[in-house]
Amino acid sequence: MSSILNVVLIPVLMGVGIGLQWIKWLKPSYVEYALIYFTLPILLFVQGLTFEGLRIGSTMGLALLYLSLCFLVSFLDTSSLPKVERGTTIFNSTFLNSMFLPFPLIYALYGDISAAVLISIPIMIVHNTLGILLASYFGKGEGGLSMIFDALKFPPLIAFVIGVLLRPFSGPITSSSVFDPIEKLGLLTIYLSLIFVGVHLPISKNSFKINNRSTGLTVVNRMLISPLIGVLLIWGFGLEGLLARTLLIMSVMPPAFTNMIIVARFSLDRKATSQSIFLLTFLSLALVLALRFAGIL
Repeated sequence: MSSILNVVLIPVLMGVGIGLQWIKWLKPSYVEYALIYFTLPILLFVQGLTFEGLRIGSTMGLALLYLSLCFLVSFLDTSSLPKVERGTTIFNSTFLNSMFLPFPLIYALYGDISAAVLISIPIMIVHNTLGILLASYFGKGEGGLSMIFDALKFPPLIAFVIGVLLRPFSGPITSSSVFDPIEKLGLLTIYLSLIFVGVHLPISKNSFKINNRSTGLTVVNRMLISPLIGVLLIWGFGLEGLLARTLLIMSVMPPAFTNMIIVARFSLDRKATSQSIFLLTFLSLALVLALRFAGIL
């Protein structure tokens, strides 16, 4: 499928997902189950088995450095906020949507998500371990450890690890007759992810407003400071090519959809989180496409 058609499909499939919110008999979990338990594990298994040209340790280390700097900046610029408001802002400014929106965007633009996968894996792990502990510290509620254990059993993560472990045997596996159709099944993730994004967009009468400090600061941190961090890392480490472009795209991604679940679990600000996810999803998409057409990406 051409890159132009893939780009066109991004808003179309997101629109389909938004439309599905109004079909009462179709549960969002149908899309989620297909994605989480079938296509995404296949995709990450294939990526773990076959990625080339990137050093797994250094790329994942870069992702952790980026995440740490996002946390540090948001920790400092929220020092005057009350505890719950501060925790919500730090959480949403740090933990981004590292798979379901960037994978389709990067695949549409470059046809290669290997760098995106290596960046997203450590972000996902930290998000669902230290991130949960962070939310429980600023909020209230129990069950943090059980959430962490459940997250570490995330099927796509397990599939990626299995793929990496099987890399010594990648030759016979990738040359088998079943590998090509399996790889194509995994790529369905790209399209299901966009529907998933639309289905889970938190739409309400307040979605279009920035009427609290947490939402406003999250927008500033994700749209201005985070890309600046990305640019500084690209410049400081002399990054180029796919890795540099992928990091820049990741740096403008919105907060993760799972933030809503974690924020609700620990009684942080659900309204601010909902607004941040909704607004920043569209701002991120518009910014990436604008940078692409401007020749920057």
